[in-house]
Amino acid sequence: MVEIQQADARSRKVAILVLIAVLICGAVLVIVFEDWLVQVRSMPVEAARESLTAVFRWSVGMGAVAVSLAGCHFWWSGRRVRRALRFPLPGATVLRDTIVLEGRAAASRGRLPSSSASCSSAVPSPSSLGRGGSSGCLVRFMTEPLSRVDPS
Repeated sequence: MVEIQQADARSRKVAILVLIAVLICGAVLVIVFEDWLVQVRSMPVEAARESLTAVFRWSVGMGAVAVSLAGCHFWWSGRRVRRALRFPLPGATVLRDTIVLEGRAAASRGRLPSSSASCSSAVPSPSSLGRGGSSGCLVRFMTEPLSRVDPS
């Protein structure tokens, strides 16, 4: 008989509330960004370039940190599943009723997050921005004055 781990109603409510909070924060961030962009348009070119570059670096840096943290969590979770040979892990709360996998099926389910974590390590570090690599080239391209571009 198939074992099913029951959903935790409290965890589901918390997840929905967190999702709503993230959506509200995202909407506020868009509004603040639009206001900031209006201010940047009224700045002198050099000041606007510096401001845009700083925001770009912060955005890429925060994205790299978020992806790295998620990658660490996925790797750690996948490793625990492979060791326990059970998915979901014993005692874990689930948001919906989940069929329990054991043995090889659980081990293969545990390899998927670890593979995702390995892929997330390809994210450039914030310190490399502007110093080289593809992200550095992008920063230089975005901040070069248009007058230096050859029209031919």
